[in-house]
Amino acid sequence: MPIVGGLDIHRKQITFDYLDTGTGQVQRGQISPADREHLRAWLARFNGTGDVAFAVEGCTGWRYVALRREALFVRVEVRDLRRRPVAAGR
Repeated sequence: MPIVGGLDIHRKQITFDYLDTGTGQVQRGQISPADREHLRAWLARFNGTGDVAFAVEGCTGWRYVALRREALFVRVEVRDLRRRPVAAGR
């Protein structure tokens, strides 16, 4: 999986972190304002990259992020951080 990362959606910005597993390069930043136009432009950087996956916190706004990524073939998993699985042995 070449690109794995996470998106944190806020009213005015989307914060991102992702790892290129092929190069080891980590990218962090913000998409601002948090609207469809800016998200679409940001996601375009992954066109032709191959396998790209992002986890999105299950919150207000996740639906439009998930729909946007479908148009660009980027896999997004919606997660509720309050329901994270507990590691074995804890």
